Amino acid sequence: MAHRAIASETSLPRPSFNWLIAAGLLLSTAFSWRFVVHYALPYFGFDPAYFKDFWPLRTRLIFHICGGIVTLVCGPLQFWTGLRQRAMNFHRWTGKLYLFGVVVGSVGAYSLAVYSKPEGYSLALMVMSTAWVFTTSIAFAAILRGLVTLHRQWMVRSYLVTFAFVTIRLFMEYLPGVVAHLGGTLQERVINLVWISWSLPLIVFELILQVRRILPAGGAASSKAPTSGRSPLPTFLFF
Repeated sequence: MAHRAIASETSLPRPSFNWLIAAGLLLSTAFSWRFVVHYALPYFGFDPAYFKDFWPLRTRLIFHICGGIVTLVCGPLQFWTGLRQRAMNFHRWTGKLYLFGVVVGSVGAYSLAVYSKPEGYSLALMVMSTAWVFTTSIAFAAILRGLVTLHRQWMVRSYLVTFAFVTIRLFMEYLPGVVAHLGGTLQERVINLVWISWSLPLIVFELILQVRRILPAGGAASSKAPTSGRSPLPTFLFF
């Protein structure tokens, strides 16, 4: 029976979709590295002109950046199926590093939020940090209980929040027309971008996840989905 379940899963016509996911992951990795090199690493030069208004909060900001860099680097490795299959110990250690990065980055983000101005930006940063901790904590708790599918889903959500500041830069660089309509002042636009940068990707992911549950591929697969234990995520995201 197990062999039949595996056969029905592997026979589903999804290769093109999985390659699309793979391409998206590679693209997001490239954008992450670009963000780290061009925007994050220059902060370690400790130039007051680069820090601007954050210079008095530079220690807190550096703390947050360090955690963010670790999670941006380790996150894609968690989604690499081949690496997981060939080096499970490496997968586990990068997962622990990712968790450590979230802890460090969120502590820095909370401390920044407390002292940041205006209050709207402070609130947006604090809520985003809470979403970061919340999604990562559920992913970690799920894998401790052996709930692998649940762990995968919440790790995707966690990385979408991790990717938030990269998303903000992408909006500002490639969608300036959209950003211009997000507020009358630069402060208003930045505050709204912080909210959008993590909430919109989570909404899109949830929509995809639920649609794939409601409309499974193929009638036969639909009738066997509960018994075969097929994950609603693409097979590429088996980490």
